Amino acid sequence: MVKPMSDVDVLNWALGEVSKGNRVALLMIIGKEGSGPRDIGALMAVSSTGSKYGTIGGGELESILVKEALSALSENKPRRLKIALRPENIPEDVIKTKMLCGGIVEVFINVISPKPRIILVGGGHVGKPLGDLANVLGFRVVVIDKNPDLANTARYPYAESILVGEVIDSLSKLEFTESDIAIIAYGEVESDYQALKYLITRGFKGPIWALCSRRRAQWMLERLKAEGVNPEDFVGRVHMPAGLDIGSETPAEIAVSIIAEVICELKKCKKPVKSLSLLSP
Repeated sequence: MVKPMSDVDVLNWALGEVSKGNRVALLMIIGKEGSGPRDIGALMAVSSTGSKYGTIGGGELESILVKEALSALSENKPRRLKIALRPENIPEDVIKTKMLCGGIVEVFINVISPKPRIILVGGGHVGKPLGDLANVLGFRVVVIDKNPDLANTARYPYAESILVGEVIDSLSKLEFTESDIAIIAYGEVESDYQALKYLITRGFKGPIWALCSRRRAQWMLERLKAEGVNPEDFVGRVHMPAGLDIGSETPAEIAVSIIAEVICELKKCKKPVKSLSLLSP
């Protein structure tokens, strides 16, 4: 006999998806007029991967709700909607269906996002304050560096993992998720470039910041194109030179400018003018 899904099962499934780095839309019936397949409080969850768990109606109703949930996940904003379970006599603010239950259900779709993970390539002078600031702000932190004197638990006691070795080898050990953010602050020209190219071409979907000069940013951009990397694979999500133009000079000030731009990007705020915008759409 198949055990019926409980609210706890739905919540546990949603928690499991979030722990994998996926965003989840949690749907709940918050209002009901007339007949409908489920009552107020019924839950369902939809992952940003497209998978779902639980049900609050099935059929056309559920099809509409999954579509709306994926849209809410894409926009990263919750929403509330009403759906009529009938094809006629529909109020203005209600979505109509071909269903024949007769009632109207109101559903709230909440978006649950995992804590973003910052993959910090480079644990040196700028990397240390970057990691410290990220930790204070609640980001998960992964540190990558060739030098064990720079990448260790004494310097980064809060890091969820520290990978010591060649940059590409270390990156290849990570399983990227959609909540990942990369900051390249290694400071060695070839290592920085190879890290950037690896992230762009190996399935990393999050935003990338590269600490560099204007000249080096232009050089990396042209080299990517020359090596056959399609600009459409990175335009709009690679930020170099990294950081807002706040007149920063010290490593700590540079870290503040980068973290400020990360926050601004995540919150879709209106950015102050930055020093260079090679890769804006």
